[in-house]
Amino acid sequence: MRAMLAVVVILQALVTGYCLTCEQCFAIHASTCSGIFTQCPPDVTHCFSGLENNTLGNDIILTAFKGCLNPSQKVACGRQFSFRSSEASLWMSRSCCDSDFCNGGDVQVPAADNTPNGYKCEDCFTDQSANGCTSTRRIQCTGKENTCSSFYGISSRPGERAKRYSSKGCATSDVCTIGVFSLAGTQALDYQIKCLPALKV
Repeated sequence: MRAMLAVVVILQALVTGYCLTCEQCFAIHASTCSGIFTQCPPDVTHCFSGLENNTLGNDIILTAFKGCLNPSQKVACGRQFSFRSSEASLWMSRSCCDSDFCNGGDVQVPAADNTPNGYKCEDCFTDQSANGCTSTRRIQCTGKENTCSSFYGISSRPGERAKRYSSKGCATSDVCTIGVFSLAGTQALDYQIKCLPALKV
């Protein structure tokens, strides 16, 4: 079947000009997904695949995704983003490739690094207010988390309605610049996010 699809894509490319072909799918509560192979728009040069983990208490929502990469999101390729407080966390990894069918198969992402790294941040969380939360403790940062981040606003977890959230915790350094814009399942709607260097323990 895949060989037949490849022949069809090659014939289309000869007739209409070359367009990259990527697998497209999106699945909530899954660590991988499979879908159809689709020709991308002419300006797309990469396919992508990734996994998002949104955890609130003991409730973990995984979202797997694949598709044609919007050129404006190329900066997110090969990166892992994380934001973590003691009660909630958001982690995402996205990989990109630049040939036909290259994002097929299982979603491959590196494991999250939970090794303490010698940094700490203020820690708080509430799902009752978008006006901030008061920190009474600090959280130990792990892996590549070297930034303290605060989020205030309205967002929705994958497949759920929007709510008001406020949180402070450890984050990777580029959460504030490109992380929120690269989310696949979680949606940040009306929000403020701030980042500061983490404190050395």
